[in-house]
Amino acid sequence: MSKTQRLIELMMTVNTKRKFTARELAEEFGVSYRTILRDLDELSAIGVPLYSEVGADGGYYVLNERMLPPVFLKESEAVALYFAFQSLQFFGSLPFETETQYVLKKLYQYLPADAKIRIDSMKDRIVFWNPNRVQPVDHLEVILEAAVDQSALSIHYDSRDGVRERTIQPIGLYSYNGFWYCPAYCFLRQDVRLFRADRIVKAIETDKETPQSLPYQSVMDWIELSEKGCPDPVTLSVEFTREGARRAMSELDLERFLKIYEDGTGLINTKIPKSELIYFVDLIWNFGCEAMIKEPPEAITYMRQKLNMLIEQYH
Repeated sequence: MSKTQRLIELMMTVNTKRKFTARELAEEFGVSYRTILRDLDELSAIGVPLYSEVGADGGYYVLNERMLPPVFLKESEAVALYFAFQSLQFFGSLPFETETQYVLKKLYQYLPADAKIRIDSMKDRIVFWNPNRVQPVDHLEVILEAAVDQSALSIHYDSRDGVRERTIQPIGLYSYNGFWYCPAYCFLRQDVRLFRADRIVKAIETDKETPQSLPYQSVMDWIELSEKGCPDPVTLSVEFTREGARRAMSELDLERFLKIYEDGTGLINTKIPKSELIYFVDLIWNFGCEAMIKEPPEAITYMRQKLNMLIEQYH
């Protein structure tokens, strides 16, 4: 085995171990104790975060920020990876924002000159545009970590009724139309609720509540299962003109329920949780005359109230 190959395999090996000694590695790789010490010194020199302790229980540890072994990419793969990272630039906030910018610069730096020229000629010709929301989202990383660990968070949430304290167990995060959303189990409501991440003004881990065993292993699980059954359901029926149906196709919460007819008009006829009725009416309000709510009666009543308030405003 060449020295280069041994160093790469050594890097992969130490990344999988919580603790190890130089003698253990020397035996595993079939080299001398002094050789493995030199190899470990070289790994430290290139940035592998090794920590050593002396004494009877001593040995080496790899700190949390592990270095991964080299990944060999074709030029086309490297260019694709570059633009995959660049596609995130229009998000106002990311749960790993600092790392993304650093990796993008690092990847570009190590590309060959002709690949850099190719990227420079392409990056002003392609834009992965996303509405640039000015609302800061300060807790995405905390929310994501809680979702991965399935732990509880104590949050302060800025709702229409003011800032309220809640304890939630995040299922995950998804981005839509420039906003981040967090479906989460709410311990107060004892049910899953959808939270706008930019309205979470404070989020800290808490052990005041015991994490629940939720039936969702991913955000997509939540979306699919929430469509199959909903608590306290009401039937929402909305007719759309051709233009209304075209616009509804761009709205995630409408598109998944929308049926398009041959003439281009559309219909939504689905059951939704009663607690979300106001949200859907407010969404359909933006369509003006391009959509008409047929039922339920309370949705029509709420729409009329909004119309009367608008008439009074311009009276």
